[in-house]
Amino acid sequence: MKSSIAISPVRNGEWADAFRLAFRHSPDDERDSQVLRAMSLLETDEFPTEGVLVARAENRVLGVLLCLPIAGATGLVWPPQVVESDERRHIEDQLVQSAAEWLQRKGVKLAQTLLRPADSQMAEALLRNGFRHITRLAYLRRDLHTVPALRTELRFVSYDRCGGHLFEQTLLRSYEGTRDCPEVNDRRSIKEILQGHRAQGTHHPDRWWLAFAQDKPVGVLLLAEMPEWGGWDLSYLGIVPEARRNRYGTDLARKAMLEAQAAGSSQLTLSVDCRNQPAFDLYLKLGFEAYDYQEVYLAFGPLGREPEKNLG
Repeated sequence: MKSSIAISPVRNGEWADAFRLAFRHSPDDERDSQVLRAMSLLETDEFPTEGVLVARAENRVLGVLLCLPIAGATGLVWPPQVVESDERRHIEDQLVQSAAEWLQRKGVKLAQTLLRPADSQMAEALLRNGFRHITRLAYLRRDLHTVPALRTELRFVSYDRCGGHLFEQTLLRSYEGTRDCPEVNDRRSIKEILQGHRAQGTHHPDRWWLAFAQDKPVGVLLLAEMPEWGGWDLSYLGIVPEARRNRYGTDLARKAMLEAQAAGSSQLTLSVDCRNQPAFDLYLKLGFEAYDYQEVYLAFGPLGREPEKNLG
C-alpha cells in the first residue's frame, strides 16, 4: 500500500534540503555552490518557487523536480530526484505529472530536458511519462583570431530593416526538410518561435539577417550575444529548400564569424543536431570544434499530450 504523498511548491524552510536532493549527482566540490546559487535565484524571483515541486510525507522531503517556463511557449524540466525507497518510481511519476499540469497552465507547448550522455539513465522517469529521446546535440565553438574572408553574391539585410513578415516567412520556409530537430516543427507559432530566439542571451535585432540572392530571400542568420561567457552564439542558420546546395550555408556561417569578431568576441559557439551530418561537416570544415554533447528529450502539449488538430 502506497503512503500518502503530497506534491506542492517548495516551502521556505525546505529550500536547502530540496536543492541538495536536486543536485545530489553533482560532484561534491560543486554541490554547495549550486545549492547557494539556486537559493539566490528563488530569493530574487528569477526562478519561481512554483517551479520547485517537492514530494513530501509527514513534512519530510522525499523528492524534488525543477521546471521552468521560458520564452517561446517552452519549458525546461530537470529529471526528478527522489530518495531511495520502494515508492521511488511512484513518487517520480507524481512529480513529473504535477510538473506537466503546472507547465500546461503556464502555456507551455514544448518541454525539453538536456542531459549529458553519461547521465542518460536519469531520464527514465521522464520517458515513462511522455518524454521522447529525440537526438544528441553537439556543441561547437571556433576561435575568431583569424576568420576567412566573405566572398559571396548574397546581400544581407538586418531584421530591423527588412520588414518582419518577409523575415518570418523565410524563417518558416527554412524549416522545411530540416535535419535539425524536425520534431519541433509546427508545434509553436512564429510569434512564439521569435520570442524564444529573442530570449537567448542579449538580443540585438541588427544581428539578425535576411539573406538575398538575386533579390530573392534564400536564408536567415540569427546571432545572440552571450555576456555570461563573453562571446556570441550562432543561434540559428537556415536556408530555404530551393536554395540549398549552393554554398549559401558556408556564406552565412562566415558572415556569422565576421560579425562576431567585429563585435569584439574571441569565439563563436553553436549547437547542431548530430543527425544533421551535412551541417556538422560544414562547421568542422570551417574550423569549429566539438566541446560538449547533450542528449535531447522532448515532450509536447506539454509532456506527451499531443496538440489537437485544427479542423477549422
